Amino acid sequence: MKPTIWLAALSLYGGLATAQVADTALISRYKTVYDRAIQYNDFSTAGYALTAMLVNGAPVNYEDSLALVYYRAGNLGGAYKLANQLYERNNKNLTALTLLADISGRTSEVKTSLDWYEKLCVLDGNPYNHYQLATKQFLLDRRAECRQSLQKSMADSAAAMQQSVPLDIGNGTSENVPVFAASCNMMGALAYKEKDMADAKNWYQRAKNSFPDFIIAGENLKALEAEMSPKPATAKPPATKPKQ
Repeated sequence: MKPTIWLAALSLYGGLATAQVADTALISRYKTVYDRAIQYNDFSTAGYALTAMLVNGAPVNYEDSLALVYYRAGNLGGAYKLANQLYERNNKNLTALTLLADISGRTSEVKTSLDWYEKLCVLDGNPYNHYQLATKQFLLDRRAECRQSLQKSMADSAAAMQQSVPLDIGNGTSENVPVFAASCNMMGALAYKEKDMADAKNWYQRAKNSFPDFIIAGENLKALEAEMSPKPATAKPPATKPKQ
Protein backbone atom coordinates (compact mmCIF):
# COMPACT_ATOMS: atom_id res chain seq x y z
CA MET A 1 0.00 0.00 0.00
CA LYS A 2 2.71 2.49 0.99
CA PRO A 3 4.64 2.43 -2.34
CA THR A 4 1.38 2.98 -4.24
CA ILE A 5 0.58 6.08 -2.22
CA TRP A 6 4.07 7.47 -2.69
CA LEU A 7 3.79 7.00 -6.46
CA ALA A 8 0.47 8.81 -6.43
CA ALA A 9 2.02 11.55 -4.33
CA LEU A 10 4.44 12.41 -7.11
CA SER A 11 1.59 14.16 -8.90
CA LEU A 12 1.37 16.64 -6.02
CA TYR A 13 4.52 18.39 -7.17
CA GLY A 14 2.69 19.43 -10.28
CA GLY A 15 0.02 21.22 -8.27
CA LEU A 16 -1.12 18.86 -5.54
CA ALA A 17 -4.02 17.37 -7.45
CA THR A 18 -6.55 15.61 -5.26
CA ALA A 19 -8.97 12.77 -5.94
CA GLN A 20 -12.40 13.74 -7.25
CA VAL A 21 -14.17 11.65 -4.62
CA ALA A 22 -12.90 11.92 -1.07
CA ASP A 23 -12.22 8.67 0.76
CA THR A 24 -13.25 9.94 4.19
CA ALA A 25 -12.34 6.75 6.05
CA LEU A 26 -8.81 6.69 4.60
CA ILE A 27 -8.39 10.42 5.19
CA SER A 28 -9.37 9.92 8.84
CA ARG A 29 -6.82 7.13 9.25
CA TYR A 30 -4.02 9.25 7.81
CA LYS A 31 -5.14 12.23 9.90
CA THR A 32 -4.56 10.09 12.97
CA VAL A 33 -1.09 9.21 11.67
CA TYR A 34 -0.39 12.89 11.04
CA ASP A 35 -1.54 13.99 14.51
CA ARG A 36 0.65 11.38 16.19
CA ALA A 37 3.66 12.23 14.04
CA ILE A 38 3.37 15.93 14.89
CA GLN A 39 3.33 15.11 18.61
CA TYR A 40 6.81 13.61 18.24
CA ASN A 41 8.20 16.05 15.66
CA ASP A 42 8.30 13.22 13.12
CA PHE A 43 7.97 15.47 10.10
CA SER A 44 8.84 12.82 7.55
CA THR A 45 5.87 10.70 8.61
CA ALA A 46 3.69 13.81 8.96
CA GLY A 47 4.47 14.80 5.38
CA TYR A 48 3.71 11.30 4.14
CA ALA A 49 0.36 11.30 5.97
CA LEU A 50 -0.64 14.74 4.66
CA THR A 51 0.29 13.77 1.12
CA ALA A 52 -1.84 10.63 1.42
CA MET A 53 -4.75 12.69 2.76
CA LEU A 54 -4.56 15.12 -0.16
CA VAL A 55 -4.28 12.36 -2.74
CA ASN A 56 -7.42 10.79 -1.28
CA GLY A 57 -9.48 13.98 -1.47
CA ALA A 58 -8.78 15.92 1.74
CA PRO A 59 -9.55 19.67 1.59
CA VAL A 60 -6.85 21.68 -0.18
CA ASN A 61 -6.27 23.83 2.91
CA TYR A 62 -4.15 20.94 4.20
CA GLU A 63 -1.55 22.06 1.65
CA ASP A 64 -0.70 24.90 4.05
CA SER A 65 0.12 22.30 6.68
CA LEU A 66 2.15 20.31 4.16
CA ALA A 67 4.23 23.36 3.25
CA LEU A 68 4.94 23.94 6.95
CA VAL A 69 5.91 20.31 7.43
CA TYR A 70 8.33 20.54 4.50
CA TYR A 71 9.83 23.61 6.14
CA ARG A 72 10.18 21.97 9.55
CA ALA A 73 11.72 18.90 7.93
CA GLY A 74 14.39 21.06 6.28
CA ASN A 75 13.00 20.64 2.77
CA LEU A 76 13.21 24.36 2.04
CA GLY A 77 13.03 23.89 -1.72
CA GLY A 78 9.81 21.90 -1.50
CA ALA A 79 8.33 24.31 1.04
CA TYR A 80 9.16 27.32 -1.14
CA LYS A 81 7.75 25.73 -4.28
CA LEU A 82 4.50 24.74 -2.59
CA ALA A 83 4.21 28.13 -0.82
CA ASN A 84 4.59 29.87 -4.17
CA GLN A 85 1.76 27.78 -5.60
CA LEU A 86 -0.38 28.64 -2.58
CA TYR A 87 0.40 32.35 -3.02
CA GLU A 88 -0.52 32.24 -6.70
CA ARG A 89 -3.86 30.77 -5.71
CA ASN A 90 -4.43 33.30 -2.91
CA ASN A 91 -2.12 36.31 -2.55
CA LYS A 92 -3.39 36.92 0.99
CA ASN A 93 -2.33 33.50 2.27
CA LEU A 94 -0.27 34.35 5.38
CA THR A 95 1.29 30.90 5.64
CA ALA A 96 2.55 31.14 2.06
CA LEU A 97 3.85 34.69 2.47
CA THR A 98 5.61 33.86 5.74
CA LEU A 99 7.37 30.86 4.20
CA LEU A 100 8.33 32.74 1.03
CA ALA A 101 9.77 35.65 3.04
CA ASP A 102 11.63 33.47 5.52
CA ILE A 103 13.06 30.92 3.09
CA SER A 104 14.30 33.51 0.59
CA GLY A 105 16.03 35.27 3.49
CA ARG A 106 17.67 32.05 4.64
CA THR A 107 19.02 31.46 1.13
CA SER A 108 20.60 34.95 1.05
CA GLU A 109 18.14 36.35 -1.51
CA VAL A 110 17.88 39.57 0.47
CA LYS A 111 16.01 41.68 -2.08
CA THR A 112 13.50 38.90 -2.77
CA SER A 113 12.98 38.37 0.95
CA LEU A 114 12.45 42.11 1.44
CA ASP A 115 9.76 42.14 -1.26
CA TRP A 116 7.93 39.27 0.43
CA TYR A 117 8.17 40.86 3.88
CA GLU A 118 6.77 44.11 2.50
CA LYS A 119 3.72 42.20 1.27
CA LEU A 120 3.47 40.28 4.54
CA CYS A 121 3.65 43.37 6.75
CA VAL A 122 0.71 44.92 4.93
CA LEU A 123 -1.43 41.95 5.94
CA ASP A 124 0.16 41.07 9.28
CA GLY A 125 2.17 43.95 10.72
CA ASN A 126 3.23 42.27 13.93
CA PRO A 127 6.54 43.24 15.62
CA TYR A 128 8.39 40.15 14.37
CA ASN A 129 7.52 40.75 10.72
CA HIS A 130 8.49 44.42 10.90
CA TYR A 131 11.78 43.46 12.54
CA GLN A 132 12.54 40.95 9.80
CA LEU A 133 11.73 43.57 7.17
CA ALA A 134 14.13 45.94 8.96
CA THR A 135 16.95 43.38 8.83
CA LYS A 136 16.66 43.21 5.02
CA GLN A 137 16.57 47.01 4.75
CA PHE A 138 19.63 47.21 7.01
CA LEU A 139 21.56 44.78 4.81
CA LEU A 140 20.62 46.81 1.72
CA ASP A 141 21.63 50.05 3.52
CA ARG A 142 18.14 51.52 3.28
CA ARG A 143 18.61 53.36 6.55
CA ALA A 144 15.52 55.58 6.61
CA GLU A 145 13.22 52.67 5.72
CA CYS A 146 14.98 50.45 8.25
CA ARG A 147 14.47 53.00 11.01
CA GLN A 148 10.77 53.30 10.16
CA SER A 149 10.33 49.52 10.25
CA LEU A 150 12.11 49.29 13.61
CA GLN A 151 9.88 51.99 15.04
CA LYS A 152 6.86 49.96 13.94
CA SER A 153 8.34 46.80 15.46
CA MET A 154 8.68 48.60 18.81
CA ALA A 155 5.37 50.49 18.70
CA ASP A 156 3.58 47.83 20.77
CA SER A 157 6.33 47.23 23.31
CA ALA A 158 4.38 44.56 25.20
CA ALA A 159 3.85 42.47 22.06
CA ALA A 160 7.44 43.11 20.98
CA MET A 161 8.69 41.77 24.31
CA GLN A 162 6.58 38.62 23.95
CA GLN A 163 7.79 37.74 20.45
CA SER A 164 11.39 36.59 20.07
CA VAL A 165 13.94 36.28 17.31
CA PRO A 166 17.08 34.07 17.15
CA LEU A 167 20.34 35.99 16.66
CA ASP A 168 23.65 34.42 15.70
CA ILE A 169 26.42 34.91 18.25
CA GLY A 170 29.05 32.90 16.38
CA ASN A 171 30.54 29.42 16.65
CA GLY A 172 27.27 27.87 15.51
CA THR A 173 25.31 29.20 18.48
CA SER A 174 22.48 31.70 18.77
CA GLU A 175 20.46 33.49 21.41
CA ASN A 176 16.70 34.05 21.48
CA VAL A 177 16.02 37.72 22.07
CA PRO A 178 12.74 39.65 22.45
CA VAL A 179 11.94 41.58 19.27
CA PHE A 180 11.90 44.83 21.26
CA ALA A 181 15.46 44.32 22.49
CA ALA A 182 16.67 43.21 19.04
CA SER A 183 15.09 46.31 17.49
CA CYS A 184 16.81 48.59 20.02
CA ASN A 185 20.12 46.92 19.20
CA MET A 186 19.63 47.49 15.48
CA MET A 187 18.72 51.11 16.11
CA GLY A 188 22.06 51.36 17.86
CA ALA A 189 23.79 49.82 14.86
CA LEU A 190 22.10 52.38 12.59
CA ALA A 191 23.25 55.25 14.82
CA TYR A 192 26.78 53.82 14.86
CA LYS A 193 26.79 53.66 11.06
CA GLU A 194 25.91 57.34 11.05
CA LYS A 195 28.68 58.04 13.61
CA ASP A 196 26.22 59.22 16.27
CA MET A 197 28.00 57.51 19.13
CA ALA A 198 25.85 58.97 21.91
CA ASP A 199 22.63 57.79 20.25
CA ALA A 200 24.15 54.39 19.53
CA LYS A 201 25.14 54.01 23.18
CA ASN A 202 21.63 54.97 24.28
CA TRP A 203 20.03 52.34 22.05
CA TYR A 204 22.49 49.60 23.03
CA GLN A 205 21.80 50.42 26.67
CA ARG A 206 18.04 50.26 26.10
CA ALA A 207 18.47 46.87 24.45
CA LYS A 208 20.48 45.61 27.41
CA ASN A 209 18.08 47.10 29.96
CA SER A 210 15.06 45.49 28.32
CA PHE A 211 16.77 42.10 28.18
CA PRO A 212 19.74 41.87 30.59
CA ASP A 213 20.90 38.53 29.15
CA PHE A 214 21.32 40.05 25.67
CA ILE A 215 24.88 39.00 24.79
CA ILE A 216 25.22 40.86 21.48
CA ALA A 217 23.92 44.16 22.87
CA GLY A 218 26.28 43.84 25.82
CA GLU A 219 29.24 43.28 23.52
CA ASN A 220 28.21 46.20 21.31
CA LEU A 221 27.89 48.48 24.33
CA LYS A 222 31.23 47.41 25.75
CA ALA A 223 33.02 47.91 22.42
CA LEU A 224 31.41 51.32 21.92
CA GLU A 225 32.31 52.52 25.41
CA ALA A 226 35.90 51.45 24.81
CA GLU A 227 35.91 53.36 21.53
CA MET A 228 34.44 56.47 23.16
CA SER A 229 36.73 56.49 26.20
CA PRO A 230 39.58 59.01 26.02
CA LYS A 231 42.85 57.48 24.98
CA PRO A 232 45.83 58.01 27.32
CA ALA A 233 48.30 60.52 26.01
CA THR A 234 51.32 58.93 24.39
CA ALA A 235 54.52 59.93 26.13
CA LYS A 236 56.76 61.97 23.88
CA PRO A 237 60.27 60.62 23.34
CA PRO A 238 63.01 62.72 24.98
CA ALA A 239 64.29 65.46 22.77
CA THR A 240 67.64 64.81 21.24
CA LYS A 241 70.33 67.43 21.21
CA PRO A 242 70.95 68.90 17.82
CA LYS A 243 74.01 67.54 16.17
CA GLN A 244 77.03 69.73 16.46
